[in-house]
Amino acid sequence: MEHTQEKLLKFWLEQEPVFKQIQTKGWSEYLSSLKLTGVFELKDKKLRCIDEGTVGGIHLAGSGILNKSAAVEIVKQAGVTGIYSHAGCGAAGLYAQSQKGLDISRADEYGIDWAKELAQASDLPYEGHIELSEMARPPEFHIARVAYYDGTGKFDPSQIEGLPPGFVISRKFLTPDYAKQEADIATKIALGDHGFGKIITPESPFYLVAIGGEQKSTSLETLKQELDEIASQQQGRVTVSGFLA
Repeated sequence: MEHTQEKLLKFWLEQEPVFKQIQTKGWSEYLSSLKLTGVFELKDKKLRCIDEGTVGGIHLAGSGILNKSAAVEIVKQAGVTGIYSHAGCGAAGLYAQSQKGLDISRADEYGIDWAKELAQASDLPYEGHIELSEMARPPEFHIARVAYYDGTGKFDPSQIEGLPPGFVISRKFLTPDYAKQEADIATKIALGDHGFGKIITPESPFYLVAIGGEQKSTSLETLKQELDEIASQQQGRVTVSGFLA
């Protein structure tokens, strides 16, 4: 446990220079100092989890396992071209907890089964299971200090050097109520035992960052209001910010 905590702190300290700049300048000014070419150009439109380790593409927690009734329509609306599952998926674990008779230790199996089911229902290829060794984070824990709440549907922070890794919620394609559920999941992961946990404080908060889209339903003001509801539950440890695409 101490070894893991030491490794966790190492990742925290590696991100500190960037977050100190963000705290000083604010997100908009900090972003203006970066070359943002390509950040709104997805390399593919395959569906992945919101996990910061599953970079690129379109994002749904557990590839939609917590929103099964709407998943096919979301996939269609977003123009998704394939479906991934991934190892150690927190959303698949939440799904297992919520269903009677399911074994949480088999959460990965449920995630794979669901991704295949969604792919078949959407007439799309199942792209495979992203293993922990293939993810853009350590296998033991999450290193996200931010969740990007994307009103454009085409934001990819991994394309820009200097943007911290974070959960990505494809808000453009989601209802407000469900999108807030995903933002809440990301927040609780980051603030819990699988994320930075108690290292996150009001002085060094977790950020919910709204990315305003072109429509009124995904305007910066609207998205920030939605995120304020999530942040208000966390005793100052979560800060809402945002910028326009």
